[in-house]
Amino acid sequence: MDAGDAALFPEEQTRLEEAIASFSPEHPAHVAVVSEYLAGRTPFVQALIPRYGDRIAFMPLYSVAHDRGFLDDLRRGPEIIVLGDCQNLFLRRIGGFEQLDAFLAFAARTDRMLITTWNLHAWNYLVQARSIGACFPVQIALPRLGAGAIKTTILSGYTREIRFVEDAPSRTPVLLSLGEKEFTLPFDGGTTAVPWPYINLAPLRARLSGRKEEKVAVEDLVFERLARIARGNIGVARAVWERCVDRDEVRVSTIQDASPDIKLTVDESFILLIILSMERISRTDLGRILAPEIDPAPNLFRLKSLGLIGEERQGIAILPGALVAVTDYLKKMRMVW
Repeated sequence: MDAGDAALFPEEQTRLEEAIASFSPEHPAHVAVVSEYLAGRTPFVQALIPRYGDRIAFMPLYSVAHDRGFLDDLRRGPEIIVLGDCQNLFLRRIGGFEQLDAFLAFAARTDRMLITTWNLHAWNYLVQARSIGACFPVQIALPRLGAGAIKTTILSGYTREIRFVEDAPSRTPVLLSLGEKEFTLPFDGGTTAVPWPYINLAPLRARLSGRKEEKVAVEDLVFERLARIARGNIGVARAVWERCVDRDEVRVSTIQDASPDIKLTVDESFILLIILSMERISRTDLGRILAPEIDPAPNLFRLKSLGLIGEERQGIAILPGALVAVTDYLKKMRMVW
């Protein structure tokens, strides 16, 4: 994730800074920053570090916490602590919530301000299973990005000019696009982002007035497609972009949705759910969740062969190009929401 992604969420940044400004040890209001995988959570909170200096410390959880040593680090920390990737505080198994429960107990007693980051699907699960929303009065959901924000962010990484080639039929501006709108939940006071239609009335006005409709600029068409394929996720958009840019040139025809058609067994679906909500998990930790009922090896082999996951030294993760398809499939199976 690029450091420039920190400036993508100005409204959410304002909310976070307001929460810090109103903090007092007598009435600490902990914060939960929530987003899906690759959507810019980490650079969003890392941007706080240079602003607040010695008052703040960033403590990411790079892997699953198996003991309470991280709590000792929190106790030694400054008045504001950013604890990243808190989905690594638990495993979906019997006895897998001990570190999470210990952390929530610490959060209830400490006079420090805790700013936490969570995977969206892990957070939604824990809100239902452990009612964790009550521990974090300030909940900030990072929204999906529009084509303009994605364009600005990606092109800001280039000092040279990128050529955009229209080798596909041109099109007029779309009448209807899908974004997100944030609503406050009625019972626990949390927030949720839901799909929300946005209507572009300009083409209709042009038709009624007799004016010709303006064609979309080639580079705008590229980023419109990119935003639609990535569903506003900057990490996915960047992965698709890097696949399509060739010697400083991008052709419209290369910006295609390559999402696979997914049909999985129950075991494969459950494993995919774990990987999606943990974002990155080792084979050992995955085995702890699945044992003794499910052998992970053959299931992981098939998920790799379908182009859904990849495995590196840091662990197993959903491939960026498959994230949208995986999320849609698990929503269809009612395994995430």
